[in-house]
Amino acid sequence: MLSRSPWVRYTVLQLSLAHSPTEATHVWYFGDIERARVNLAIKAYSWRTYSSKIIQKHEMGNWHVDVLGPEGELLKTLQFKIII
Repeated sequence: MLSRSPWVRYTVLQLSLAHSPTEATHVWYFGDIERARVNLAIKAYSWRTYSSKIIQKHEMGNWHVDVLGPEGELLKTLQFKIII
């Protein structure tokens, strides 16, 4: 029997050589639909931070997180798939 509880997914960001203070953004997508946007403060030259997203049972499938820099520029895309 499957649990009806949602799952939590974390995306970790580690920056080095960042001009501090600054910020980054994690944009969470289920397929091509934006599901969350999280602004992250970068407060030091070398910094680690994260965001999380609760994944509901009906949100199985392809996801990706775009990591954006302080000017909204795309730094990296992290792709993953939620399966049972």
